[in-house]
Amino acid sequence: MATGAPDRNAYRVAGTTTTTRERTVDALRKAILDQHFKPGDRLVERELCDLTGVSRTSLREALRHLEAEGLVQNIPHRGTVVATVTVDDARQIYQLRGAIEGLVGRLFAERATAAEQAALADAAKRYETAIKARDVDTVLEALITFYDIMFDGCGNDLAAAMIRSLRARMQYLRTTTTLRYTAEDQHRSVENFRCIVAAIKAKDPDAAAAACVAQVDHAGAIALELLRSEAALAKA
Repeated sequence: MATGAPDRNAYRVAGTTTTTRERTVDALRKAILDQHFKPGDRLVERELCDLTGVSRTSLREALRHLEAEGLVQNIPHRGTVVATVTVDDARQIYQLRGAIEGLVGRLFAERATAAEQAALADAAKRYETAIKARDVDTVLEALITFYDIMFDGCGNDLAAAMIRSLRARMQYLRTTTTLRYTAEDQHRSVENFRCIVAAIKAKDPDAAAAACVAQVDHAGAIALELLRSEAALAKA
């Protein structure tokens, strides 16, 4: 189990209007995305209860939820560990994203209101500022906002539900790749989002779909290259 995070209090579960299970899920998900817990780390119940300040019952419920999200897995004779996103896992995730997000971009371009177009442009601008500053937290927030606007406005609830079921693993991949972006990667990504916004403003479904797929392909290529390099190093 990793112990390198600078502030363990970041994962304490505080009292709010949400349920203890929901708050525990959020705290543990944050610990995984922050890489306080790294792929393959064993998650020991006693230590997690101490970290979060919740009961074992709440903790176990949270771990079951994270298992459904694909962030943790139960391994026989070892217990619960942080899941490893393999090259093949990532390839399938990006393939699915390309198919769904291309459709969502097309539908959103046909339906988007002026207010939705403006909100999308604002989220893209926040992404541009954050990616250039390598501010991972703001990058993730801006991307969630950007895609939520499109998914909520595309008129296809099933497509939105399918892609959101992958959100935790998508965030993990984004977290691990954002800091590896070169200046060229940043420029291309920013241009892709500008193209998405422009196509939607022009109400051009074909261009919107193509721009959405281009961004997924770009992000996927970076993630797959990183995962392949890490896998090769692990075997060396």
